[in-house]
Amino acid sequence: MEPCERTDIVIVGGGFGGMNAALALDSRLKRGLKAEVTLISRSNFFLFTPLLVEVAAALVESRHVVNPIRRMLDRVRFIEGTVQTLDPVRRTVGFVDQNGRSRLLSYQHCVLAPGSVAEFFGIHGLAENALTLKTLGDAIRIRNHVIDLLERAALLSKEERRALLSFVVVGGGLNGIEVAGELHDFILKALEDYPSIDRREIRMVLIEMLDHLAQEVPPELGAYAQQNLESRGIDIWLRARVTAYDSCRVRIHDSREVNAETLIWTAGVRPSPLIRAIEVPRPEGGDHRLPVNEYLQMRGYKTLWAIGDCALVPDPGGGYQPPTAQHAVRQGKHLAHNLVASLMGRKLEPFRYHGIGMLATLGRHRGMGRVLGVRLTGFLAWFAWRTYYLFALPRWERRLRVAFDWTLDLLFPPDIVELKVEPLQTGQEALTAGSALAQKPVAKEARSLH
Repeated sequence: MEPCERTDIVIVGGGFGGMNAALALDSRLKRGLKAEVTLISRSNFFLFTPLLVEVAAALVESRHVVNPIRRMLDRVRFIEGTVQTLDPVRRTVGFVDQNGRSRLLSYQHCVLAPGSVAEFFGIHGLAENALTLKTLGDAIRIRNHVIDLLERAALLSKEERRALLSFVVVGGGLNGIEVAGELHDFILKALEDYPSIDRREIRMVLIEMLDHLAQEVPPELGAYAQQNLESRGIDIWLRARVTAYDSCRVRIHDSREVNAETLIWTAGVRPSPLIRAIEVPRPEGGDHRLPVNEYLQMRGYKTLWAIGDCALVPDPGGGYQPPTAQHAVRQGKHLAHNLVASLMGRKLEPFRYHGIGMLATLGRHRGMGRVLGVRLTGFLAWFAWRTYYLFALPRWERRLRVAFDWTLDLLFPPDIVELKVEPLQTGQEALTAGSALAQKPVAKEARSLH
């Protein structure tokens, strides 16, 4: 263990909540705030998660939805590392840095914003076989996986490739319908380069446990989303609960089954394991998020704060605020204001925010949602979705790159290059592999043809 360092404010997590708190504090530091602020994150980039589905569907280049944290912050210290322990009594954070060294950091105030991870609810085979869409690696993996399946299917008969061309998305919330709609369009567009595969062989199934889609918006919009997806050939299974996924077989509680080599899970998340390890009273019902007061302080600890997916933030209208990006952004900015007030001995201000609405893309030129009480569907909703997220994306450099990607998508078909990442080889291993290849009979036959 390295010697204990010290900082005034430590922020754990570089997602929407943590990053916006860091940006707001960075601005205050430029204006003369006397404090040391440290941000610890597992990645050295800020991931703009609303555009992950665009990466998976080959609409946006993967590097364009991330921003290097060090270029976003001028005066906030950044450390790439994994936080493993938190002691709210001693006010210390333990983490492992990129050199594999365990380090300890003491603080005056700590902001917890480590986000969430996928929750599989103990369903047999899901953790081992399902795909998720939470990280940049997940989006790249889904894109590569789909292209690989098309390449394999092109070499097989219709009977043999049925499971390869069946795709299941579990979770009918906004994230799930975006994945189903965008991925379905991408696959059908990509089939132009696979003439041996008929588009009628593609099967997309969206499974939802409740009796309607898009629970985040009014029921009539969920009904619109269902009608739109079904009109394009996507099967919608409502009141269906997945009980197992193994041997490429998706099993439903009512004995229905789907043979599919692809299951994308969007039906549940849980707080980071770090959050679950913190011993604080939590509400009944199994929700492991950290309860905070109206000032975003954890109950019982005036120097411990929580925002984003890991926090139970009271809603002025009753209940708790939804764990969405727009709420996390506002929470981060407001928390920074209260942190500065706390350091200066001023009065804290309660967090009051009512969401401006929700939007979702259903595929190319289609969308739905509600903004400021106004219902939007079709092209207008899709255009509003893209416009909002384009300007919400940090830094003009990235905005221009994404806008250019979208422009190219209007002119050219989607890229179907499978970006395989080979295992890292040493120089000696590379020489050995090359030598072994040269000794194969196939190679000798090839040379004899010249």
